Amino acid sequence: MSAQSKQWIWLAVAALLLASAGVLLEGYSLRLLNLALLNVITVIGLNLAFGYCGIIHLGQAAFVGIGAYVTALATVKLGWPMAISIPVAMIAAASFALLVSLPLIRLKGHYLALATVGVNVILELIAKNWVEVTNGYNGVTGIPRLTDMMPGMAPEKAFIPIVSVAALVVVWIALRLRHSHLGRAMIAVRDDETAALTIGIDVGRVKVIAFTLSAVIGALSGTLYAHYTGFISPSDFAVSQSILFLMMLVVGGEASVIGAILGAIALTFLPELLRDLAAGYVAAGGSEKDLIARLLKDGYLVFYGLITLIVLMALPKGLAGLLQRWCGRAASP
Repeated sequence: MSAQSKQWIWLAVAALLLASAGVLLEGYSLRLLNLALLNVITVIGLNLAFGYCGIIHLGQAAFVGIGAYVTALATVKLGWPMAISIPVAMIAAASFALLVSLPLIRLKGHYLALATVGVNVILELIAKNWVEVTNGYNGVTGIPRLTDMMPGMAPEKAFIPIVSVAALVVVWIALRLRHSHLGRAMIAVRDDETAALTIGIDVGRVKVIAFTLSAVIGALSGTLYAHYTGFISPSDFAVSQSILFLMMLVVGGEASVIGAILGAIALTFLPELLRDLAAGYVAAGGSEKDLIARLLKDGYLVFYGLITLIVLMALPKGLAGLLQRWCGRAASP
């Protein structure tokens, strides 16, 4: 069976699982799945820059925010329809990414990482302080929702097919890109820039394309988020969110589409799992003020850090590598 046939089979299985989840899940569980799929889109976008091309990117939340703010302000303040505001938001993110990537690609290592953090901080400060446009800390309210187009359906159930289709399309694009000429060039740049130059790859051009594609996919996630929640604020796109997206990718397995999916879903559901464990601990006789209960309920970032350290030390290929190992064992006689 060819690799492309396997990809189509996996996409069909994923579509079937998402359709089943949309039917079986209700209420808050379905909302978490919607948020997890939005994170899947964002992290796959980050994977194009960080995993495929080796660009240490700690500013993905900034491009998610550009997508969210541009479409939100265009619909709320200018009265544009979503069919126009969403593509415009993605083009705006691509234009900004192209502009900032030209100087950024000259940097390497921790200098590049700090520069992307700086981009995120600047955009966050603009969102907080340009009150006349962004409403500052109060955020943007009254954003039209995509689910309004499907009256009679619960918002969570109405949104699941929209975000599922978007996520599947992004997964398909990432898989196709991985095996394309551009994708192989990106991986060559990641592995050894000098060797890539010697075989005729334009390293700067490849990095700019990877960074811009990452921003466009992040902006798509931001537009969907804005039109899903109906409200956005600067804190939704802070540097801490960029770090969380990177942790999702590392935990899942960088340079792997499956890893991006696993990491995004796992770290989206983890806080709720820990809160359930905290409730069970209290129900079993523990106190809500105990250190254990407080850590389980509110200290999930500690667990994020611990999980990331464990993965870096014990699972260098992340959850995707662990899954691949299990599948290999199951297939062996």
